[in-house]
Amino acid sequence: MRRALVAGLVLSLMATATGSRAAELFRRDETRLEISGSLRELANIGRQTDADDFVEAGDASCLFQASFADCPSFKTVGDKDAWQSLTRLRTRAELQIVDGLRAVVVYDHELLAGVLDTFEAGLGEGFREDDLFDLDWTIADGKRAEWRHLFYRGFVQLEAGGLDLTVGRQRIAWGVGRLWNPIDRFNAIPPLAVQSDQTQGIDSIDARWSFDGFNFLEAVYAPGDSRDEARYALRAHGVVWDTDLSLMGGVFEKAPTVGMDLARNVGDAALRVEVVYTRPRHKVWKIESSRRKRLADFVQLVASIDYTFDVWDGVYVLVEHLYNGNDLGFGSGRAGNLLPLFEATNDRPPGVPAGVSGPFVKPGSTRLFGTSQVVTAAENQTGAMLGTDITPELRIDFLSIYDWNGESAAFFPSLRYSPGGRIEATLGLQTFVGPRRSQYGDAETFAYLLIDFFF
Repeated sequence: MRRALVAGLVLSLMATATGSRAAELFRRDETRLEISGSLRELANIGRQTDADDFVEAGDASCLFQASFADCPSFKTVGDKDAWQSLTRLRTRAELQIVDGLRAVVVYDHELLAGVLDTFEAGLGEGFREDDLFDLDWTIADGKRAEWRHLFYRGFVQLEAGGLDLTVGRQRIAWGVGRLWNPIDRFNAIPPLAVQSDQTQGIDSIDARWSFDGFNFLEAVYAPGDSRDEARYALRAHGVVWDTDLSLMGGVFEKAPTVGMDLARNVGDAALRVEVVYTRPRHKVWKIESSRRKRLADFVQLVASIDYTFDVWDGVYVLVEHLYNGNDLGFGSGRAGNLLPLFEATNDRPPGVPAGVSGPFVKPGSTRLFGTSQVVTAAENQTGAMLGTDITPELRIDFLSIYDWNGESAAFFPSLRYSPGGRIEATLGLQTFVGPRRSQYGDAETFAYLLIDFFF
């Protein structure tokens, strides 16, 4: 473990010592190879739950569906001060093979340190989406540190005439919402994400045929790691009466889905709308249910408007509302909002005698979300954002989100400093208010510092 920490430090020093960005290593005729990269340090402090404390506080009631909501383990949630650090060395290589054909690989080394063995981290692992290829590996791990490497992106892209074909691990971003994108079933980013530029990516084939101007047809196929996890969809985009309009339809993990989005200017403001309808086919056994059931059909809707006021160097204002017909609800008992993240099962947990009957409890999976990547406990939420440049190098943003069902709120101020092209630093805070059983009432305040060096 000590050698892993030393190696991570050496990698960091190498990155800071590297010269200018996007260095060209090779060129011959149309063929060229460029290398660039970045070093990210993300440190945060808040309150989390010690995994050992959570297990030790439990008793027999924590095994069974009927009594799980009042499991004593939930009294330990958010009980410990916790700090964490992520150091990421990212290297990006782009090979231009011939005009219109390129290959891109983005390779990461990550060193995590701090309080890693938390209940929240363990529960979150169960909701990671499985891709076709497993491209991340742990080199060394310990109680307080872990070193891993992974291929963050790796794809080949062909541009020929009106065809743009990309094959490999990539980001596919659909939708027009600024905070929520329910129409995006590939790589949606939640509004309170600290690393808003970081997505898992998806192993897929993305083919886009451009007709003229902004009109195109796009087809995506992402096989997942099994037939049940496959996603495939079509999207048609065009401009109608000065409005950018997209229509989509597809099947995501066996759930037929249709949707549309539009964006247009209203005076000097920008109006955006997304609406999507999903008909899940698979069954899940929710904690509050007596048996496995197919999830109900649901609609999700986002509407937003933003405007930049001509004050100082410009003040950006955004208001966006989300209606989520697939909200998880606020749970019950000691578990509260965590309860909908678990499922019931007849499979006996390890160590339970054969004569003991269930239903029992297990950590949930992404099937609980009905293939949607917009996951909320509340049905209706409204977000508002203000942002302005204090100086050319210093920008302040403030995001607040209000949960209309549980009457709770999240507040997210951040200050970003960009003195030049090679360094950027962001200091942020997330704090929450509201009753315990609400969207944000159970969340813990935390602060973070994010620093990027580019080379």
